[in-house]
Amino acid sequence: MSIIACQYRLYVSSWLLSIAGVTIIGVLVELLLTNSPVHKFVRSIYAFFILFVIVAPIPGFFKNASAAASGGISLDTELSREINRQTTAARQASVTSALAAAGFDNCIVTFFGDKIYVNAAASTKKDAAAIISIVTAVSGVKPDAVEVLT
Repeated sequence: MSIIACQYRLYVSSWLLSIAGVTIIGVLVELLLTNSPVHKFVRSIYAFFILFVIVAPIPGFFKNASAAASGGISLDTELSREINRQTTAARQASVTSALAAAGFDNCIVTFFGDKIYVNAAASTKKDAAAIISIVTAVSGVKPDAVEVLT
């Protein structure tokens, strides 16, 4: 799923959650003010408020849709960096666990750009060719993109 789709999904889910929250609060207020003289006034204010909550994100949808049509969608750079950081951390963890399962303990795996660096100096096994084959199998990179320090 793309970053833009994730942002829309998060936006819509928070919108639906706010509608549900306002509805629950309205039901609670409705139960408390059953035969009060201000009951009609409170219901009118509540109806206006829930209408505002439902309609408020619609201009944002049109603005984002027009930006998408023109190709000018600006991505949240912090979100993009965090997604890249988490993806890199997950890839490093999978390579490290695959190396540990093959007996290469204490290996430090670092992804930097298009290269993968494996520091196996503290490992008991030091077969660089085996490390390269494991890393390429797990990560899907070419063998020349892997550098091993033994």
